[in-house]
Amino acid sequence: MPDLRARESLTPENGVSATVESQFGELGLWETALRARSAVFSGLAPGSRIGLVEEAAVGSGSEPGSPMLIWKATEAGIEVRYGSFPGFEQTDVDILIAADAAALASLLQALEGDVLARMRKLIRAGELLFFARKSRRDLEDAGYDELLDQLGFAFLGACR
Repeated sequence: MPDLRARESLTPENGVSATVESQFGELGLWETALRARSAVFSGLAPGSRIGLVEEAAVGSGSEPGSPMLIWKATEAGIEVRYGSFPGFEQTDVDILIAADAAALASLLQALEGDVLARMRKLIRAGELLFFARKSRRDLEDAGYDELLDQLGFAFLGACR
């Protein structure tokens, strides 16, 4: 049986085309934008992963293998990679964010500013779909409190 977990790549190699880069933007821009907010990610356990896909990739009847942008927590901070979305049930990200073309364009415009603030606005407007792929306890244990607070999700609060 083939391994359906997301395959990652630093560059548009390994089956990830230049179209993916134009769709999600340059990895360096994402890393710079996310590292500018490093305090938000500092509590994440190494190996914690967040995926960003086009909304159509999570729809019924979608084919596995759609492009995905992956944020991965490491000891050194957040790393950003291209990957392949294996399908909703098979993906190994903790949080999955789905965006239509307009929301992706809005996020790309925000990369030189506060991309997390833009994400929060898009989530509140219903223009980004947010899927917690782990339980509340697992997200707490992995250190997602600060990030989820920044995105407007207060359910993890101080009263655990």
